[in-house]
Amino acid sequence: MQALKFGLLAETAAQLDDLVQLVNQTGHEVALALKASSGCLENVAEVEAWVARLDLQHEKSITLMEELEAFDVPVIYDDIESYSALGQAERVSRFASKIQLCTGTGAQSGEVAKADEVWVLAGSTGGPEAVGLFLKALPEDITGVAFIYVQHINAEISATLQRALLLSTSWAVLSCDRAQPLLEKCIYIVSPSHQVDIHNTGVIAPVAETWVGLYQPSADQVIAKVARNFGKRSGVIVFSGMGDDGAQSCSYMRGSGGVVWAQSPDTCAVDSMPVSAIKTGAVTYQGPPETLARQFVHGRHLSQVPSAKIN
Repeated sequence: MQALKFGLLAETAAQLDDLVQLVNQTGHEVALALKASSGCLENVAEVEAWVARLDLQHEKSITLMEELEAFDVPVIYDDIESYSALGQAERVSRFASKIQLCTGTGAQSGEVAKADEVWVLAGSTGGPEAVGLFLKALPEDITGVAFIYVQHINAEISATLQRALLLSTSWAVLSCDRAQPLLEKCIYIVSPSHQVDIHNTGVIAPVAETWVGLYQPSADQVIAKVARNFGKRSGVIVFSGMGDDGAQSCSYMRGSGGVVWAQSPDTCAVDSMPVSAIKTGAVTYQGPPETLARQFVHGRHLSQVPSAKIN
């Protein structure tokens, strides 16, 4: 893999020193290192990728992230908390994997594995909070899985959703604006602006067509495509949301050998989507987000008896 020239952005000089060490130890170069401040990204030299360690609770950081994304090069958001219990060698290894995932170099070189399983996370009102809790409760050592996240949103807040997910997981969070392989430990956010195709070769690609029906994006359409191409290696979790999106395809997912779960209605901000899914009889497990995460680790292939229908 050819060395990349990185720009670094962090809150403190100590954080920048740490990022410089990480980038150098992965065989890449540091072109510039900047402390986060208003205007710090004006007239900067061109780089091939950015690494940012920012406090996403501050408005200043949100503005800087928007400026980084406007450069049209990969941006890696590095969360020191996700590395706090790791030794230096493992930190470097995981950071190198994140570089490969975000820049696409791993897909070309074969250094990053394609996902063995593909799961759809579907939500609407209350979905981002529930999905965030689910992701935070997943342990670091899960491998072989990719998530495709279908959340009813406006196009204007897609970037906001991506930033929110980055607070909840150390996985790569990617938009579906280009054809790319479905890699393990990646979350693909489906755009409300255009459809996606999911191929049996393990590739997700944008389609220049708008979504059909009431929901943008459509969980039903994505679930059906995943079930058709991945069968027993697929699943869906229906989280908090308004409406019945996803319910039509739950039975198809189940019939294809996939797993169908739902957030328990009493833990939802709005329970319409999970209730509609449960009524199909295809749901084999339900619980609050944190419990769903524990079940995902220990028993996602074991819960095969459909839960009782809600009348």
